[in-house]
Amino acid sequence: MHIQIFGIRHHGPGSARSLLQALNHFAPDVVLIEGPPDAESLIPGVVHAGIQTPVAMLVYNPKNLSQASFFPFAEFSPEWQAMRYGLERRIPLRFMDLPMGISFVLKEQTAVELFADETRRLQQIQDDPFRRMAALAGYSDPERWWDALVERQAPADHSDTDFSVFSLILDLMRALREDKTQAESQETLLREAHMRQTIRQAQKDGFQRIAIVCGAWHGPALADVALIKAATDAALLKGLKKVKTESTWIPWSYDRLATQSGYGAGIVAPGWYDILWENSLANRPAPAAVWLTKAAQLLRTRDLPVSSAHVMEATRLANTLATLRQTELPGLEELREAAVTILCDGSEKMLELIDRELVVGDRLGAIPDAMIATPLKADFEQQLRSCRLEKSTHEKTLELDLREAAHLRKSQFLHRLNLLELSWGKTAPIGSGKQGRFHENWQLKWLPDYEIRLIEAGVWGSTVAEASNNRARRQVRDSEQLAELVRLLDTALKADLPAVVPDLLLKLRDLSALAQDVLLLADAILPLAEVLRYGNARQTNPGAIEQLLDQMVPRMCLQLPAACTGINEDLAMDILKKIMSVNRAFGILQVPDYEALWTETLLEIYASEQSAALLSGFCCRLSFDKKLLPVAESGNAMYYQLSKAQAPAVAAQWLDGFLYGSGLLLLHYPDLWQILNNWMRQLPDDFFREILPVLRRTFSRFTPPERSKMLDLSKNDSGAAGRVPTTDTEWNAERTAGVRAILNVILQ
Repeated sequence: MHIQIFGIRHHGPGSARSLLQALNHFAPDVVLIEGPPDAESLIPGVVHAGIQTPVAMLVYNPKNLSQASFFPFAEFSPEWQAMRYGLERRIPLRFMDLPMGISFVLKEQTAVELFADETRRLQQIQDDPFRRMAALAGYSDPERWWDALVERQAPADHSDTDFSVFSLILDLMRALREDKTQAESQETLLREAHMRQTIRQAQKDGFQRIAIVCGAWHGPALADVALIKAATDAALLKGLKKVKTESTWIPWSYDRLATQSGYGAGIVAPGWYDILWENSLANRPAPAAVWLTKAAQLLRTRDLPVSSAHVMEATRLANTLATLRQTELPGLEELREAAVTILCDGSEKMLELIDRELVVGDRLGAIPDAMIATPLKADFEQQLRSCRLEKSTHEKTLELDLREAAHLRKSQFLHRLNLLELSWGKTAPIGSGKQGRFHENWQLKWLPDYEIRLIEAGVWGSTVAEASNNRARRQVRDSEQLAELVRLLDTALKADLPAVVPDLLLKLRDLSALAQDVLLLADAILPLAEVLRYGNARQTNPGAIEQLLDQMVPRMCLQLPAACTGINEDLAMDILKKIMSVNRAFGILQVPDYEALWTETLLEIYASEQSAALLSGFCCRLSFDKKLLPVAESGNAMYYQLSKAQAPAVAAQWLDGFLYGSGLLLLHYPDLWQILNNWMRQLPDDFFREILPVLRRTFSRFTPPERSKMLDLSKNDSGAAGRVPTTDTEWNAERTAGVRAILNVILQ
C-alpha cells in the first residue's frame, strides 16, 4: 500500500501541470481531494460538455440560506484537473475535508469564518510562515514568492523523477509547521482529523495506491496518518453537530477569483494564469509574448499607436528582467514594467485597463440549466411569496404607500433586484394627487431571461439582501463619478442596505472634496437633499448627509458664477437646469445658511455682465420670485436687456431665461408685459426672423391658457409706449454733476 501526498499551495497553472505529470507517473487507484464531502455528488459535472470554467461548487443550508460557502475553480486549478484526471480514467474520487454541515454549526457557535477568514489571517499575518519564507527569498508577498517558485517555471518532464517537487514541498511544510510559534487552530485540527479518517477508510476499502491532493500546509499531518491513532481522531470528531446541506454548481468569474481566496489558496492573476495554462497545453514557450500581444491589441482599441515592433521590444525587456531576477519566465511585475516602458511610453495611465483585462480578466463561467439550483433562486421565490408578488409576462402597475409595512417591504425587494441588474420592476411617474417620497409606482413585467440573470447574480451572495449588498459595495469601489454615487446612495437607502451607506458617504466626501467641476457638485445637491428630507420614511440617519452637504454647498455657491461665463447656448441651458435643481433642493431643505449663500449666488450671476444671457435672465427671475428684487428693479433690468443697445439675439436669450417655466409673470405685472410688447414692436424684420426660433421656444413652454391670455393682451394693446416703473426719489445733484463732466469730455 502506497500513499502519495500532493501538496498544493496555490491555484495556478504550474501547480496543476506538475500535479498532472505526477499523477500520470504515480497511477493511483483512488484520488482523495481536499473538498467538502457534501458536494461529492457534483464531481461528475466536471466533465459535463456544457460546463465552462470558472465555476464554483456552492454548499448551503436550505433552511438558513445565509449559511453558504463557495468553492471556486478555474481550468488551471489543480483540484479541477485532479477531478478531470480521475473521471476520464474512471478512477474513484472522494472529497475528504470536514463536511460543511459541521462547519456551518461551528461557525455559528464561534462566530469565526471558516475556510476564508480574511480578518483572522490579517491578525495573524506576523506569524504567517509563508510570509517569512517569502521575505527570506526577497519577496514581500508570499503569493508572488510561490508564483515565482512554482507557477512560472518552464514545463519539465517528471517521468524520471520521484515527485521531487511535491517531496520538497512536503519537507518545507514540515519544517514550517515545526517552527510555528502558535498552536494550530481548532478548525485546522478538526479538518485534518477528518482527512485522516477518510484516508483510513480508503485503506479499509482495499485501495493500494492512494493519491492525496490537499493544501500544502496539511501535507505533514496527513503523511503521518500511520503515527496517529484512529481513536484519537475519532474522539476529536465525536459529538460534532451537523445540519443538512445541499450543493450545486454556479457560474463564477475571474474577477471574483481575484478578489476571493476560496478556502485555501488565492488566484492573484487569473487572466495571466489562463495564458500560462493555454501555453503549457499547446507547448508554446513564450507566454510573455502572448500577453504583451494582447496588451497591444487592447491599447489599439484606445487609439494608442502600438506596433509589432513595440511588442517584440517589450518581450525582450520582460525576458531580460526575468533573467536579472533569476526566474525562468517573466512574471506580472516584469510584464507590467515592460508594458509601461515600451507600450505606454512610460505612462501608467493605461495600466489600470491592462490589469483589469489581462491580469484579472473578464471571463465568466457557464453552467447548464439542468445543473443549477442556487440558494439565491430559493430566497427569491421565498421573497416573492412574502411580498405577495407574482411573476407575469403582462405589464402590471403596482402602487405603493411606503408608510405601510407590506408596501415598504415590496419597495425594498424591487430596489434590491434593480441593484442586481434584474429590472423586473421599473419606477413610474406618480399621479398629481400623491406627491413626496411616501409613494412609489412600479411597472412590473417578467421576462424569461430574468431567470438567467438571477442565476448569474448568485456570484454576489446566497440571498437577495446579501447579493444586492455585495453588488452595491462593488459599485462603490469601482465608481469614481459623483453623480453616480449619489444615485447609488439613494437606491441603497430605498433598498434598505444600511451597511453600504458608510462607505458610500466616505467616498462621496472624498470625491466631492477633490471635485474641480462645480457642475458635478450641483448635480449631487438635489438627490442628497431628497435623501435628507424624505429619509425619515426609511429610518435614515441624517447626520453624515448633513455634514456632506455642509461641505459641498459653500463650494458650489462660490464656484457657480464663474461657470456661467464664456459658454455657448447649449451649455447655458444645461446649467440652467442644474440651477433649477439646486433651487428646488434648497426649497426642500429650508436651511437659512444655505438660502443665504444661494441668494448671493443668484444675484451675482444676474448682475454680472459676463454671465450668459440665458442664465442672467433666469437668475433675475428666481431673484424676483424670492422677492430679492422689487418689481421696479426687475422692470428696469428687463427694459435694459431689451433696449436697442443690446443685440436682438442676446436680448432673446435673456428673455428666454427670464420667462423660463411660466408666463404668469407677464400676466400679473402689466408693466413687464408692456416693456416686452414695445421691444417686439421696434424690432426690424430681419432681426425678428433671426430670433423667432428662440421666441417660439420661449412661448411654447407656456400653457395654452397663458398663451391665449397673452394673445388677448396683444389685440387690446393701443401701441402706446411702455412706462418703466419708477419709485419716487430725490434729485441727486452730486451724481448728476459727475455724469455731466464725463459728457463734456466726450462732446468736446
